[in-house]
Amino acid sequence: MDLGIRGKVALVTGASAGLGEAVALALAAEGARLAVAARRRDRLDEVAAQAQAAGASGAQAFSFDQSSAESIARLCAEVEAQCGPIEILVVNGGGPRPGTFSQMAPADWDDAYALTLQSALRLVSAALPGMRARKWGRIVALESVTVKQPIPALVLSNAFRGAVAAALKSLASEVAAEGITVNTIATGFVLTDRFRKLYGTPEKMAAAVANVPMGRAATPAEFAPLVAFLCGEPARYLTGQTLSIDGGLTAGVFG
Repeated sequence: MDLGIRGKVALVTGASAGLGEAVALALAAEGARLAVAARRRDRLDEVAAQAQAAGASGAQAFSFDQSSAESIARLCAEVEAQCGPIEILVVNGGGPRPGTFSQMAPADWDDAYALTLQSALRLVSAALPGMRARKWGRIVALESVTVKQPIPALVLSNAFRGAVAAALKSLASEVAAEGITVNTIATGFVLTDRFRKLYGTPEKMAAAVANVPMGRAATPAEFAPLVAFLCGEPARYLTGQTLSIDGGLTAGVFG
């Protein structure tokens, strides 16, 4: 299927590894012009080269700090200056620290707010005016299964990833008639560096996925095609949704 995004400028954050890298390469295969961003510039250069080889119309790397307002503003300005107006935005980044409510100090909540909620809203706010001016845009936020089914040991993720999904649901209705779609992915267990860091050992990782009906975590490559589809022209009537990619983990009937 041709997604109709050849030459479209796509900014993918958290693109130095894992989900962000896989999504960037999926968009590259559709001919998008990639701006890949994360903190690790050395690794980003490799991803940009892979994107170019995969068929991207162009690919450039940008380093930024997702918890810094100044860094986010600079990133978006640099992407627009060097690549062109942002037409596709994939919001992805590291999650807040794990733990239960009673384990969190006020500073932990402040840090998680800046890292998870505020960063996502700032990226969207920076890209949105140009999308509205051109009457076309795609915004996809890679969040977590916690937005539908809270996990006790991930209280910060439960709170702030859920807030991102709620804010983007509101935005989707606001801009739906302007050719802009806004969707959220409720990500289940995926074999990324964060998953390995959270659970630490093969035994703990196996225990974490024990309740997944498919009996395993996904690979980033299994995750990326749906995200790419949401960024394309055929998905123009699909907006305001929180879609689960979780191997059947979410228990709700409408999960």
